[in-house]
Amino acid sequence: MGCEVMAVTDPFLALDAAAQLKAQVVFLDIGMPGMDGLELARRFRAKYGFESLRIVAVTAYGEEEHRTLSRQAGFDAHVVKPVDIHLVESMLHTLFPG
Repeated sequence: MGCEVMAVTDPFLALDAAAQLKAQVVFLDIGMPGMDGLELARRFRAKYGFESLRIVAVTAYGEEEHRTLSRQAGFDAHVVKPVDIHLVESMLHTLFPG
């Protein structure tokens, strides 16, 4: 799809990695050790605001309460694993029209 991708497995390094890459979108798991994705999303929002970065929850947590929590933490979208690549492509087109 022509995207530059970086994988980071340590949530404590993710903020700096996103800055290094000048990320436009972050796909973020909610259930991570050390710091959950909800807290990390809040930190992304505090650092980058809501306009310059899109955050997508990619998680096994699919109940409505989890979707509500992800919205409240600042996620732009919430998808449940396993994720089909066509869904990712469609989501990117929706988040970045044109």
